[in-house]
Amino acid sequence: MSTSENRLKKEADTRARIIQAAIELFGEKGVDRVSLRELTAHASVNVASVNYHFGSKEGLAEAVFEKLAHEVNSRRTEELEALLKRSGHRQARLENIIDIFMKPYFDAASRRTGALLAQMILRHRIAPTQATNRIIAEHFDPMATRFIDAMAQTSPSVNRDEFYWRYIFMVSSIVLTITDNSTANRLSRLSKGRADANDGEKMARALRCFLVGALQAPVPASRRTSANVSVSK
Repeated sequence: MSTSENRLKKEADTRARIIQAAIELFGEKGVDRVSLRELTAHASVNVASVNYHFGSKEGLAEAVFEKLAHEVNSRRTEELEALLKRSGHRQARLENIIDIFMKPYFDAASRRTGALLAQMILRHRIAPTQATNRIIAEHFDPMATRFIDAMAQTSPSVNRDEFYWRYIFMVSSIVLTITDNSTANRLSRLSKGRADANDGEKMARALRCFLVGALQAPVPASRRTSANVSVSK
C-alpha cells in the first residue's frame, strides 16, 4: 500500500470511528447533551479531527443523520419490495406495510439507532438546514413515495392523494411518540402509570392499531366535496 493510500485509509478509519462514537453517545444522551470534548474522548481523537472531517459538531450530527437515513431507508425499501413480491397478485396487508415502516424504531436490534433517527428528524422539523433538507430529499422522499404507493393500494376506496396527508400524519405520530421516552414521559404521567412509553412492545401494538385505523378511515363526504370544489376551481 502506497503512502497516499495508507493516509486515505487512516483518514477513513478516523472518520468512521468519530461517526460511530457520535451514534453511541447521541443515541444514549441526545445530540444536544453531548459535548465535543466528551465525543472526542470517546472516539480517541482530538477536536481538530472533528473539525477536519466534519467542520463542526453540527456537521458531525448531519453526517450521522445521513448515515442512519441511508441505512434505515434502504432496508425499509428492500423489505417493502420483498413483501410486495411475496404478495404477488394479492394485495399486501396494510398492517404488514406499517410493521416494516415501524420496525427500525421498535425492533430490539435497532431501537437505539431508531430513536436517534427520530430525534434527528425532529431536529430537522424544528430547525431545517440546507444539509438536512438534502438528506430528506435524497434518503427519505423516494422511500416515502414507495410506501405511499403501497399503502394506497390497500385502500382503493380512499383517494390516493389523501395518503400524502396520512403519510405525514403517520410519521409525525411515530416520531413524537418515541422521542418522549424519559422515565417521566407524558404518557405515563397522564395514565398514572397504566401506559408507559418505555414499554416498547405495548407501544408498538397500540401505535400500529391506531395507524391502521387512521390510514384506512373513509374520507368524510364534506371533505370529498370540498376537495372536488377545489379541483374544479
